Amino acid sequence: VGGVISPLLLNIALNGMEEAAGCRYSPEGHAQREAPILIRYADDFVVLCRTAEEAYEVKSKLAKWLEPRGLAFNEEKSSVRSLYEGYDFLGFTIRRYVASKRGNERTLVTPSKDSVARAKRRVKLSVMKYRGMPAASLIGALNPYTRGWSNYYRGASSSRTYANLDWYLKRCLFKWGMRMHPRKTKGWIWRRYFGENRFRDPKTGNLLVPFYTEITRHVAIKGKASPDDPSLKTYWRQRNAKKKPPRMTARKSYLAARQKGLCALCRQVLIVGAEYEPDNVRDWVQWFEAMRHSLHADHLVYRRDGGSDDVKNLRLVHADCHRLHHAGDGRRSRPATTAADPSWSA
Repeated sequence: VGGVISPLLLNIALNGMEEAAGCRYSPEGHAQREAPILIRYADDFVVLCRTAEEAYEVKSKLAKWLEPRGLAFNEEKSSVRSLYEGYDFLGFTIRRYVASKRGNERTLVTPSKDSVARAKRRVKLSVMKYRGMPAASLIGALNPYTRGWSNYYRGASSSRTYANLDWYLKRCLFKWGMRMHPRKTKGWIWRRYFGENRFRDPKTGNLLVPFYTEITRHVAIKGKASPDDPSLKTYWRQRNAKKKPPRMTARKSYLAARQKGLCALCRQVLIVGAEYEPDNVRDWVQWFEAMRHSLHADHLVYRRDGGSDDVKNLRLVHADCHRLHHAGDGRRSRPATTAADPSWSA
């Protein structure tokens, strides 16, 4: 509960911080050029200023504004930095570079070194934990993390970082394979586990999801628009409709799209809150972990009755709906024609 309540209380306590810092906006919602810009997430915030003198002045104003609220700066984590030095914020590094000999400049947002180091440590510990266990167990443990981490950083310039982490992941997995089969050659291990250059379980064919997803640039929110403002429901619905959905397995993505995001049994949304993206790596990982356990692909014609794993013979359902359904009529398959029947397809 504390993890949910704390950010909410901080949002209440720090409401009005932008005005205290001197931020000003035009009637259209654009920041005025001469004013500082404040970006805040709970108690983490950055103030963008034009000069170091202005930055120290804003910091002094905010210190006085925080005092009656019983709050103060954490001096160990607070600093005044040039954009050319770069700074870390919410797991990202924001830094300005001179991009050409003509002096053209470019600001890049990339995953921070600390976040990459934590990802490598997580991969290493997971692989060590599953030594001597089947490849399917290792894949099941790693996939939610690689998916979650990649989706969190998909709005930044992350391609090089993805490639670096994917190389590190393969190296750890290859060492895992050598420990599993100490008497086999490296070539044998590669052919067994790295078909098509992706780690897989040779028994089930399940593939490990690499550290990669398509880069999707973040679209800035208009002015001070809040998703909690009932007058802006249309704006947020249109904005969310333009965003690409988080990466799922190809099969689940296809089934979810075919069913318009609804469970084929109860006709309720497959994932409650799917329109709200997680806002940190941990929540992204938990989102994919929960999705892996909460959504099942149900066979219209059971495999024991000759049904296949083709998507034409599958529908996506809640795990609880799946269990209740099989408790009621799990002894028989539905007619094969049901796959094309609009009565179940949302």
